[in-house]
Amino acid sequence: MIAVDERGYYGEFGGAYIPEMLWPNVQELRENYLKFMAEPDFQREFQSLLRDYVGRPTPLYLAKRLSEHFGVTIYLKREDLCHTGAHKINNTVGQILMAKRLGKTRIIAETGAGQHGVATATVCALMGLECIVYMGEVDIERQAPNVARMKMLGAEVRPATSGSQTLKDATNEAIRDWINNPVDTHYIIGSVVGPHPYPDMVARFQSVISEEIKWQLEEHTGKDYPDAVIACGVVAATPQELLPFPQRYPGAPDRGRSGG
Repeated sequence: MIAVDERGYYGEFGGAYIPEMLWPNVQELRENYLKFMAEPDFQREFQSLLRDYVGRPTPLYLAKRLSEHFGVTIYLKREDLCHTGAHKINNTVGQILMAKRLGKTRIIAETGAGQHGVATATVCALMGLECIVYMGEVDIERQAPNVARMKMLGAEVRPATSGSQTLKDATNEAIRDWINNPVDTHYIIGSVVGPHPYPDMVARFQSVISEEIKWQLEEHTGKDYPDAVIACGVVAATPQELLPFPQRYPGAPDRGRSGG
């Protein structure tokens, strides 16, 4: 896994290809995200929320029957036991703290299956901030339980009715919103995608997963590196899980499909 440089590039790919009207927002985030994350007060609040609100550390579970079936030793990192039922909350907790330090009072997000929308609505309810989640009209129909959860948490769910009416179109609508509301709005992107610094920032917030895997695996097996890592087919998770393992699994972040 190639490290990001100061311009936001991972080798020949990366950077920030965005509408000119969004440049001040992205630049403000780029200039402050590492500084904020390094502040002791930020880390104290972030770690406290991960422990007491999200419910970390999540267990590393030895799947005995699955291991016997395949003839290998398989451990499952139980991110499903996080508050809201997925790893998405790790990132939204970090980004809501970032938004507050930037003075933002309005949060927007995109979601596909609804997990990132639920996680964003949850932290907005926690912090008392306005929350608008964009979701494709097709996804709204097939993910009704998560839509109901977002609404119960006080979020406004806005349908994307253009194109395929799925995640791509929800992202387009969120970006249009951000262009129209550049001063008071922070866009919580849910995956390791988008303009720099989002890929690096999301990976850093989610790296708690692999940090825990290292010490938990050492407790179980005596070594802190697995022989292989599989991240359940979501690009939103893979790079974060591998962040402390950059040289051992160089190809893994290229696989997967976003669905949150």
